[in-house]
Amino acid sequence: MTAPIRQHEHACAVIEDHRGRLLLELRPSTARFAAGRLTCFGGKRDADESLEHCLRRELHEELGWTPDQTLVTACDLWLPHQFVARFYRCRWPAGTTPSCLPGVVPVWCPWPALPGLPLSPWHAAVLKAVAQGKTEVRLGAPSVGSAGV
Repeated sequence: MTAPIRQHEHACAVIEDHRGRLLLELRPSTARFAAGRLTCFGGKRDADESLEHCLRRELHEELGWTPDQTLVTACDLWLPHQFVARFYRCRWPAGTTPSCLPGVVPVWCPWPALPGLPLSPWHAAVLKAVAQGKTEVRLGAPSVGSAGV
């Protein structure tokens, strides 16, 4: 018997600027998940909100920015029998600077530099898939997913 499939728990953003760089967050060493690692911005969905509303809320809270464009699904992250996160692509507005919460450091990264950076394993897998044009990542090994979103 298999476990029921649950709704995505997280919504994250693959944010690019006009030069094609990614905006990632360097998580504080005290963070509950992915401490000291680079991740995409985003967060956990409240029970009563859609994924798109969740992402817009999280980006406003974390960056003081709400995308005004349509969010485009980039990739879904799965564990066995569970949606973990939906990643959306969005464009950072030219001429603006990210303003993050205390303890969070915004980092602009060119796509080719990603393999050498301290990315969260889940985010590394998703960004690799997005770069290859894939729309889904399925992780099955417990050691890969143990670092959290």
